[in-house]
Amino acid sequence: MVCIVQMSNVGERFATGGQGCDSGRVVIWNMAPVLNEQAESNKSVPRILCQMDNHLACVNCVRWSGNGLMLASGGDDKLVMIWKKTISGSGGIGAFGGGGKSVEHWRCISTLRGHAGDVLDLAWSPQDRWIASCSVDNTIIIWDAQQFPKIVHVLKGHTGLVKGVTWDPVGKFIASQSDDRSLKVWKTTDWSCFKTITEPFEECGGTTHILRLSWSPDGQYLVSAHAMNGGGPTAQIIERDGWKCDKDFVGHRKAVTCVRFHNSILKRSAPKTNKLQQYCCLAVGARDRSLSIWLTALQRPLVVIHDLFQDSILDLSWSCDGYTLLTCSGDGHIACLQFTAQELGTPLSEEDKNILYQRMYGKNANIDLTAQAEKEMIVENSDFLNVLKSNLVPPTLVPPQPPQLGAKRDEGKSSQATAAAAPMSMAIQSSSSLAAPTPILKQIETKTADGKRRITPMFIPLNDDNGVPSNATNNMPTAIEFGSKSSENSVNVEPKQLVSEEPTVPLPTEPSSKLDNRLKRIATVPPQKADASAGSTEQTTGSSSSQPASNQKLVERTRPVTYSTGKATVIQGNSFKAFGEVRVQVHNNSVKTAYGTLCRVVGLVVNAQRVERKVWETVVGSPVVCFAVAAKCALVCSQDHTIRMLDNKTGTPVFPVLSLTSPAVQCTFSSNSKLAAVVTESGILRIWNVPEKSVLLSTNCAEVMSGSFVTILHVSDQGMPFIVLSNGTSYCYCRKLDSWMLINSSDPVIRHGLIGNKANAPVRNIKAYPLSTIQSYGSFSGPKVNSFAEMHSAPWQTSAAIAFIENQIKICEMITSPAELKYWYSMLGFQLALNGSEEKIRQVLDDLLGASHSLDTRMGDDNDPAVLGISKHVFMEDVLNHLKMQTKWQRIYTEYLDQLKFLKDRDGRDKALQME
Repeated sequence: MVCIVQMSNVGERFATGGQGCDSGRVVIWNMAPVLNEQAESNKSVPRILCQMDNHLACVNCVRWSGNGLMLASGGDDKLVMIWKKTISGSGGIGAFGGGGKSVEHWRCISTLRGHAGDVLDLAWSPQDRWIASCSVDNTIIIWDAQQFPKIVHVLKGHTGLVKGVTWDPVGKFIASQSDDRSLKVWKTTDWSCFKTITEPFEECGGTTHILRLSWSPDGQYLVSAHAMNGGGPTAQIIERDGWKCDKDFVGHRKAVTCVRFHNSILKRSAPKTNKLQQYCCLAVGARDRSLSIWLTALQRPLVVIHDLFQDSILDLSWSCDGYTLLTCSGDGHIACLQFTAQELGTPLSEEDKNILYQRMYGKNANIDLTAQAEKEMIVENSDFLNVLKSNLVPPTLVPPQPPQLGAKRDEGKSSQATAAAAPMSMAIQSSSSLAAPTPILKQIETKTADGKRRITPMFIPLNDDNGVPSNATNNMPTAIEFGSKSSENSVNVEPKQLVSEEPTVPLPTEPSSKLDNRLKRIATVPPQKADASAGSTEQTTGSSSSQPASNQKLVERTRPVTYSTGKATVIQGNSFKAFGEVRVQVHNNSVKTAYGTLCRVVGLVVNAQRVERKVWETVVGSPVVCFAVAAKCALVCSQDHTIRMLDNKTGTPVFPVLSLTSPAVQCTFSSNSKLAAVVTESGILRIWNVPEKSVLLSTNCAEVMSGSFVTILHVSDQGMPFIVLSNGTSYCYCRKLDSWMLINSSDPVIRHGLIGNKANAPVRNIKAYPLSTIQSYGSFSGPKVNSFAEMHSAPWQTSAAIAFIENQIKICEMITSPAELKYWYSMLGFQLALNGSEEKIRQVLDDLLGASHSLDTRMGDDNDPAVLGISKHVFMEDVLNHLKMQTKWQRIYTEYLDQLKFLKDRDGRDKALQME
């Protein structure tokens, strides 16, 4: 008999547990023959990787740890065993059991004894800090996964058999469900019972072998097993916001035994509207031998399969990639369902999930479950009373755009309408008299030559894409098979339009926001498209976008498109670039002479009627490899290493013909058109001041190129050159330091910092945000799969994040970027509020307060009250605003706020005296 199934997070193997010949048995299987027909027919590919017969009675549960390195099993022998893979089979008697030769060797590294009855369910906490086990002895035991077999706490309160346990994905709660017709939510800070829910289970009669509940990956919804609504079995939906129980899944004919959320938040484009949706996926199994798959973006189940087994469904497990679902039954069979990205969607990346967690809970995916920050504290400062219910929100670099005219919102009415009309899409509103569900018989069943059953799932047709009607009329279907609202007072509730008035900029999430609305709001940010293949186009276009004056708009078109190779390549055919009404055209190899082929360079003016008028023409004795156009001049670089600066109005040279040691591969102007820059094949970099006809900078990129080449060149109005290399690394040259400053590279600290602080869309505005724009061109990938789980809450991450942010601040100071400087100081405050130490917070605040006012006499001699024209006290206010969101920093906040107010009052008095 197979009682349980669980897939490893790496997707290579899965484990089953159940009754062996004369003992409890755990088997680790190879996933390849299940998914691949060729591997199934290949006898050299093993099916069973290892078999362990150590349990003395039937195994009721097997669960892999988050990092996939350990496997936990619990059974009727009252034991929990922790297994770990070893190189050899020298793990002692019965280490891998079974009598046969094992492909892999798994050793029991710890046996956990503490329960007085059968162990029915297990659950690893986020980051594998703890593992919880529940038993027929009415208790839940929390084990320390770092110090097996240490017991952290025993949760007592249920009066019946505890048959299911699950962790809140953000680590604040653990939930359990029992035969006593209750579901309890326990706090992980002190292990006290936080909430007991009984109403949905009061009518439950009979019993099930297990009651496996599940928490949604965003932490907003807890779905229980066996509940009742109007005499019919349901899976109850419990909202984290207020622990409301007014929605559930209906449709199964017998008691729901297990539910399992997909491990990731998913995203896809809606089939009809093409709008980006973000949602969760849930599998539900019941004693009626049927399985249903739900998406929160749909009104009806995605898949319903009937008579999948001959007995009750006992467990469900999603694969790491999210496209494979294993389910098992008490009849000893396992079914494997495979989906596609078109059917389910694609998982949200770890960094996007991190951003979502930070917005919702003020913490990232690497949750420190042992931190004391979650413990309740006495509020000593009245300023904290208004923020206790708020979440710490990370700052945004680009300020949110104001809502468009005509899109006015009444905040009070809006929140009420959202609360009344934003039910979870999977739980459809219907009348109080539920229509009796009729079985769906349209599924295809075939048998293979070896007698195996193959069931083709039937996809339920949908009424609309988003699961929410787009108008205000009550157009709900009259007959609903799956999904119903529990409340019987919802007959006349009219669904409202939910997304028409949403702003196009991500906003902090209110605590009362529902899952679908919140995720759609994040997804409404329009992506900013940019072509990284043409460096000067991207840079100058980005700079002009902040001030879209019609007479300063740069347009560049080159046909055909050429891609940078590090070598000067002759422009093929005709190409032109324009600035305002001036257009410069290049025609290579257009004039044949006895002395050789000439290149024509033509200046044109485009009037208001879009009619071109030729104003000048000149010839160049060598093919042009790159050129750029500014407000007054055009920079033309040829294959023979020469460089020409031409007047846009007359075509006459501004400079004499210049020659470098190799041809230029990139050329550009600053956004104010006063500076021109080129970089050559050999790495020579020159920046000229055009009005003064003088060189501003002469240096060499070769010292940082190391086998690569320059793909993007930009020069700021202050004369700071930025380069992006073909290997993704980027630099900025500082004349003051006579050195290249590292902007982006494969350095782990930089990668961790950029991924952790990345916005929804890359910032491409070179004038307003030069640092972020250049860093957005890096081609370095994020961490490998499962690395977040493997790193746990690694202590190095806080140090790395702060080191990265402080370096960003120093770069912003050197490149004169005040907007980004303010952003990174705000980000520093956000990081310190989340994970900083008191010593580091005081050091930062002392520095911003000023050396003369600091209590630390070791402070440096930097008494400058401003940076880039911004008072340090402005940065200090940003930091304090983030500290205010965390109660544990209230004393530091009060202390430094008082000092800041004193200095402001004193400065105000001094100014008043000077005016007198």
